[in-house]
Amino acid sequence: MRRREAVQFLGVALALPFLPRSARAAIELGEQIHRRLGDVPFRTFNSDQQKLVTTIAEMIIPETDTPGATSVRVPEFIDLILTEWANDEERALFLAGLKDIDTRAAALGAPTFVDLPSEKKVALLTALDAARADKEGAGLAFGRLKGLTVYGYFTSKVVDTDILKTQMFFNGYQGNVPFTPAV
Repeated sequence: MRRREAVQFLGVALALPFLPRSARAAIELGEQIHRRLGDVPFRTFNSDQQKLVTTIAEMIIPETDTPGATSVRVPEFIDLILTEWANDEERALFLAGLKDIDTRAAALGAPTFVDLPSEKKVALLTALDAARADKEGAGLAFGRLKGLTVYGYFTSKVVDTDILKTQMFFNGYQGNVPFTPAV
């Protein structure tokens, strides 16, 4: 995967109202935020919201033979975005949507989303994915959470260097590489 392809994946995140409209500016902002994660504790999410965001982010980009969302600190990334970039109204809508996700989980028989069995989690997230265009509630929160998860994941240094393998500098000129002319 090339950086240009990653930018296409970031398209959903660029639709978020509190991110720069330029892909280059959005990538630079994401990289800057990742560099600050070691110094900044959670400030917007309480412990229950941290668990919810972490669970959903890991379901969106799970750990496989490559790092998952949690490994590259996407929940902390999202918290920092909400704390420093979202305005009060956007933050309140997002947090109310997270609460609505837990309310919907309660209707399915669990106290919170985190406590749902896996198949019910998947079913609920599938329903919320279809409702991403909602202007409030769980659908809105899931849509933003999904966009921010992708954004946080693909702007992390680990993903950029180990998965996307962006080479910033060439290893020099190699004039002896075989060449076959195009016909």
